[in-house]
Amino acid sequence: MEDKLKILKVIVEEDGFTKAAEKLFKSQPSISRDIKTLEEKYQIKIFENTRKQIILTEEGRELYNYACQLAILDEQLYTKINQHKEEVKGKFVIGTSHTFGQSMLLDLTIHLQTKYPKLNIHIYVYNSADILSRLKDYSIDLGIIEKPVIDDKISSEVLTRDKLLLVKNKKINENVNDMRCYVRETGSGIRYYQDMLLQQLNLTSRKVVINDNQLILELVKQNMGYTILSNFSIKSFDEEFITTTDLDLYRNFFIVSNKARYKTNKYNTIIDEIKSYNFR
Repeated sequence: MEDKLKILKVIVEEDGFTKAAEKLFKSQPSISRDIKTLEEKYQIKIFENTRKQIILTEEGRELYNYACQLAILDEQLYTKINQHKEEVKGKFVIGTSHTFGQSMLLDLTIHLQTKYPKLNIHIYVYNSADILSRLKDYSIDLGIIEKPVIDDKISSEVLTRDKLLLVKNKKINENVNDMRCYVRETGSGIRYYQDMLLQQLNLTSRKVVINDNQLILELVKQNMGYTILSNFSIKSFDEEFITTTDLDLYRNFFIVSNKARYKTNKYNTIIDEIKSYNFR
């Protein structure tokens, strides 16, 4: 039965029976029978009835999470047996916030890939709320977010920090309160600080929500409004079009992980490398 749970995990991660069958070197009817066996054993339906994509039912998600836990326990056992042999290699999934992903992750990734050439880093950009959710369902190994975490299932540690700036076009002479303010979506790390700073500055501008920092900056450069962004989001060539005001607020970036996740030597080595990296 454990082998069938492994098959379920591969189907979900490969987003389909066909790719899973190829990866497992099995026929598609064979893995379909394995899923049917799981459904009969647990008296549940694992997947929704859709031909276009793989969608887990609520019970299917629980079974998938259990399969992920078994995979971690298997990795834990293997690590204990082969601890002295372990290399930093294989898949490692990082979920990062937009600001960090667009401004600082490139150099860090190059550093890790150069030092550990057998390491395959997978990077996904989400808002902070999504990162916490994906840590809990084991779909990512590690997260980097922009706001404090109060969650007894999540471990959080300060990684680095940035500075927040009010950003507007150089051509603006009018009061920014008369202009639209571009903000990120609710749930993103920087939106937490944008709302706080707009309130502190008594700015009641109409908010326009855009879920991409670079697009927000481009709109400001086109004199369509103003925003509040990280200094890491501003590049030297942007300064031809914009002016910035230091808001005298520094915020932390946090490295976050699932407390329940077993930390292998490989995992701890990567974490230590990230925490010791000199972010500029």
